[in-house]
Formats: sequence, structure tokens, C-alpha cells
Amino acid sequence: MRTFLLAIVFLSGCGGPATGPLREPDEYTGCATDEHWRTFDDQEKFAMVSDAQAPSVTMPAEGASVPFAMKPTFTWTESGTAPGMPLGDVAHDGPACASCCPEWNTGAITTMHLPPVSGDVYDLQFSSGGKVFYRVLTTIQEWLPPDVSNSSMIQAWQSFKGKQVTLKIWRMTLLRNDLVPGTPSGPFVATQPFTFSVGN
Repeated sequence: MRTFLLAIVFLSGCGGPATGPLREPDEYTGCATDEHWRTFDDQEKFAMVSDAQAPSVTMPAEGASVPFAMKPTFTWTESGTAPGMPLGDVAHDGPACASCCPEWNTGAITTMHLPPVSGDVYDLQFSSGGKVFYRVLTTIQEWLPPDVSNSSMIQAWQSFKGKQVTLKIWRMTLLRNDLVPGTPSGPFVATQPFTFSVGN
């Protein structure tokens, strides 16, 4: 019996799924993977609040009322001092990137256990009433809400309907899926969240 209990204690501390207060992402886009989810969940409690280093939403406008019938494409900067690029800075194709990002996609695909990436990864958390209801991890600096999320199978854009929404975006700079040693690499988050509303 004692051996059995020791085995249970040992196994419960090894290799289990990541748990924590944050919601599992509904989508992984660009080159983002579930390994980034774990890194964000581990690191966001140590986030650096910095408008100079954090992403800033450029579309839609702050406080906008978005008609439900017209899904917006959300876009943001790399940081307050660098615009970045719409497709982000993580290599995903070309001769220098043979199979470095086989999961590349622009929306709604779940990825797992893929090659490590280097560059900026973003965690988009959409909340309403103080609770996160949709989450996206991406290496791209734009996101169009899908009708249905393939990973969570929820009615993605439908879940925004009629809500006052707060969006927080965290950015981490990674080197082969790890924080860059010896340099502040985040996560960075803005001092104020971005807010908008979606019509009925």
C-alpha cells in the first residue's frame, strides 16, 4: 500500500497538463503552439507593464462600436515604439526555414509539439464582465474572428455578440521557445486594456 501511494504522489508531479488560472487558448495562429500557452501561463504573473514595450491595438478604434454583421480584423503594433509587420517576425517560409513552422496558418488551427520558434508571440485575451471568454495565441499581428473555432468548437464570433469587450494583448520575445536570456523579453502588457463593443 505504501509503495502504491508513493507511486501516485510521484506520478502526480510529473508530466501532467499545464494548469492554472488562465483559460486554454481557443486558437493558435501563425506559428503559435501549446508550448507557448504554457510559457505565457507561467510568465504572465511576472508581466512588465510598459506602453513602450507592449503591443497597441491599431484597428478597430478604441471604444468603437462594431456592428455584429461586420466582423473586424484586429491589428496591433509589435510595441509602442515599433510597428512590426502584419505577419509578425517569426520565420515561417523561405529557403532559410525548411520545416521550421509546418503549422503556419492564419486562423483557427490547433497545433501541438512542433518545432520551436524565435521571435514575438502574442497572447490575446478577450474578456467581458471581468471574465476571459476567448483567447488567441499567435505570431501574427492581425486576427480575424472565425465563425467557429476549430480547437474549442465554440461559435467564435457569436460569443462576442452584444458584449462590451476588453482586450489585453501580451507580447513575449522568444528564442527557440524560451525567454531570451540576459534581456527583458516580456511578457509585456499595456497600462490600459483596449475596449470596444459589439452590436446585436
